[in-house]
Amino acid sequence: PFSMLRFAITVVPAFALLLSLPAWSAELTLLRTFDSRGPSGLAYDDRFCGIWIANETRSIKLVTPYGDEIMGFESNLSRVDAIAIQENHLVLSDGNGLYQQVDRMGNELGAPYRLSGALVDTDGLFVDSTTNDYWVADDSIAALVRISHDGKVSQRIEGAEQAMPLMEPQGVTRDPVSGNLLVVDDADASDSLFEFSAEGELLDVIPLAMGGRDAEGITIQPETKTLFIAYDDGDVVAAFRYSPTISDDTHLASTTPGGCVLSSLEPATDLPRG
Repeated sequence: PFSMLRFAITVVPAFALLLSLPAWSAELTLLRTFDSRGPSGLAYDDRFCGIWIANETRSIKLVTPYGDEIMGFESNLSRVDAIAIQENHLVLSDGNGLYQQVDRMGNELGAPYRLSGALVDTDGLFVDSTTNDYWVADDSIAALVRISHDGKVSQRIEGAEQAMPLMEPQGVTRDPVSGNLLVVDDADASDSLFEFSAEGELLDVIPLAMGGRDAEGITIQPETKTLFIAYDDGDVVAAFRYSPTISDDTHLASTTPGGCVLSSLEPATDLPRG
């Protein structure tokens, strides 16, 4: 099973020739995987050094970076497809344009709401901690939309207009060091990681088959530069070491990593077994 993967795979971007080559291209190194039933949405929580996982049911769980369950709760939404951290609470989405804020115990902090009538298929959700803007990956319109809580759209990235089309955007997150946006495209399209600059320029596209199949959710632990990607087919979450694309225009953040770290970043050595 994929949970036995222990082979470090460094991926050089397969679509680099489609793009202008930056000073340093992104790289992913597969570290490990752990089992998780039908994962669809991920959100890293530095308060617990853990990862919140949604799986298109009402059940939400928080696990360690190695997959051990810390705690969980049942949402009052009909299901939860995507999940994000906003300040000191969570934001849940049912995947059909409905959102709700809850605390870390699952207690409602208000009634469910909609951001915009144009957002009807929320497959990925990330809340920018500096602005509280929502980044929504909407599968039905093949677009990433940056939108404030009052529904005002400030940025939109069209998937079909990219050099390598992003037709099934799922999870979305942002690397706080480089500022790059990271989006996964599922198996109905390219099953790849798309990397965009903060301005929406496509920087790189990296196939994700080395970790599993049918990528759905994504989140990052910035302290360790570890990227977590949820794969629906095979019921796994994969951890990767991530090095971002760096261009001449990239301004790296000078933040100091927090105290939340993994005990080991070294990939193990066994070959993967299907």
